[in-house]
Amino acid sequence: MKGSVLVGLVQTALWLLDRLSLPTALKLGERLGVAAYYLLGSTRRLALQHLEWTFANELPARRRQRIARAAFANFGRAFCELAKIDTIRTRRGELFEMVGREHLEAVLRGGQGCIAVTGHIGNWELLASYFAWEGVRVSAIARRLYVPRLNRMIVEWRRRQGVETILRESPDSARAILRVLKNNGILAMLIDQDTHVPSISVPFFGRLARTPVAAAALAIRRNLPTVPVFIQRSGELGWRVTVRPPLYPNLALPPAQRVRQLTAALNRILEEQIRSNPAEWVWWHRRWRRAPMPNLDPDASFPYEASAHSG
Repeated sequence: MKGSVLVGLVQTALWLLDRLSLPTALKLGERLGVAAYYLLGSTRRLALQHLEWTFANELPARRRQRIARAAFANFGRAFCELAKIDTIRTRRGELFEMVGREHLEAVLRGGQGCIAVTGHIGNWELLASYFAWEGVRVSAIARRLYVPRLNRMIVEWRRRQGVETILRESPDSARAILRVLKNNGILAMLIDQDTHVPSISVPFFGRLARTPVAAAALAIRRNLPTVPVFIQRSGELGWRVTVRPPLYPNLALPPAQRVRQLTAALNRILEEQIRSNPAEWVWWHRRWRRAPMPNLDPDASFPYEASAHSG
């Protein structure tokens, strides 16, 4: 029943927002996000705690509070952007700019696809949609949501934008991943959260953080380029998509060290992006909730070990 109520509320909110103009909807989203900052006390305190851990020696408390409030506003706006996706898609030529397009074109000329790595920065759903609109095959690795109807809604929303969802819990996920790469597509992965997947502890904002290794492991197994990609707001109404130069595994190192080195390098790039615009990251996620592990987490097998060379 809770799931049905949640889905009903989301559908109603999306319908109402779609009745508004794009600027009005986004302004409303920002205000709702700011309201959530004041109403959700425990979530606000968690965000402020993480900002203190990260910037205590660099930014005063008042500045950290402004960043936290802006991060909530960003999240509210991102939801409204998804509600207005059809309008955004129609106007994408005037609303988007891409920096580093040459890096994406170069790796796709290789014909074996690539792994696009990003984080919960800006509007990551809009980022995947934009690449699909540009004619690039995009498949996103995601976890199944605990509310089946909401999960189906999100998967269908992505499909309408041209983005395939590969649920990591699916028994066919390995085959789906290889199919994307064989078709010279982009496999999108978010690696900035501590989730119950094979991980390794590498530095993130000066603290060891368990970081998913799937992107690095797959890149190493298939000798693929790993391309950091980001989206951030540009002006009052617009977005800048940035494609960073690709990273390749260091083949001179043993496999486990390659995983660690590549994952650590990706974390450094994520941290650099967040530092450049901290108001667009989800500071309330428990990024350092579990103690660091010196090696690959023992509670899960090495990803893609059996399937990487199949097919």
